[in-house]
Amino acid sequence: MNGANEKNNLIERYIFDVTRRLPEDERSEVRRELEANIADMLQDGQGENDIKEVLTKLGSPRILAEQYRQKQRYLISPAMFDLYISVLKLVVLIVGVVCLCVGIVMGVFSAASASADSVGEAIGTAIGMGIEGALQAAFWVTLGFVIAERTGLKEKPWTLDDLPRLPDNNDVIIKRSESAVEMILSVFFTVFVILMITRDTWFFVLANNTELINPFSSAALDRLIPYIVVFGILGVLMGVLKLVFARWNVRLCIANIVQNAIWLSLVLSIIRWPDLLSGEMIKFTYAAFENDPDITGFIKSGGPAVFFSVVFIAAALIDIGTSVYKTWKGRRKA
Repeated sequence: MNGANEKNNLIERYIFDVTRRLPEDERSEVRRELEANIADMLQDGQGENDIKEVLTKLGSPRILAEQYRQKQRYLISPAMFDLYISVLKLVVLIVGVVCLCVGIVMGVFSAASASADSVGEAIGTAIGMGIEGALQAAFWVTLGFVIAERTGLKEKPWTLDDLPRLPDNNDVIIKRSESAVEMILSVFFTVFVILMITRDTWFFVLANNTELINPFSSAALDRLIPYIVVFGILGVLMGVLKLVFARWNVRLCIANIVQNAIWLSLVLSIIRWPDLLSGEMIKFTYAAFENDPDITGFIKSGGPAVFFSVVFIAAALIDIGTSVYKTWKGRRKA
């Protein structure tokens, strides 16, 4: 019985791999036709080796799907088209949004130092940067695939081992949009924070007047830049891993735990820098709570550092716990 199930599962996986590449309205008809074709080809034998031979003769599901497709697509060859579209969408989205966000940040900085009339121009510049970045990304991705095909760089030969497993309702799927947003935000905030540090705009406005105070010392901010870069790299790497695995599994869970451990250790070390806060910020804080000895004592004893350490530890543990739960949920009935 198990052998029959395995053979049927192999056929189902092949048909699934073909039909998932087609529009919804074409899948049912293609499924019926494929099932009939495979049944005809298996008339003389129903063994596992016979099934493997038939499916191998049918060839790569990617190419077979293109043959079934009613509207043919040949910007890139059928063997590479799906991969090309996936890469194109992801790269264009990330580059376009990042360029747009960077343009907005630069426009805000420019508008802050210029007249109000420059705001519209800054917004236009930001939108232009986003569009230009997306177009440039599309051009270079397309050119890269064309060069790869013309120089003989093709997909590796397809085998039955490449068949995906059938989708399971218990799987905790990670949407591509979620992974893309994570990478975009990682790049954006990395660039944004570094721009704020290099342009010396880490300030806030006091409520009672227009005095500007830098909450962090210049020395601490200069040392912070490499840490910010590491945080950005960790975020992008996790986004890439989520994109590759597309569902929570043990390897992704372990990677998430390691990422959180590195992130948390760096954050806790930064919080304990003795020169993290500027002298102006310390004076302002003491002046604001000079009539409340309890809060003043809490600040002097290092209470804020302990408080924020607990908050960041809790956040890391929650993220780790969530990833462990999602991994366990996906494997529970696998």
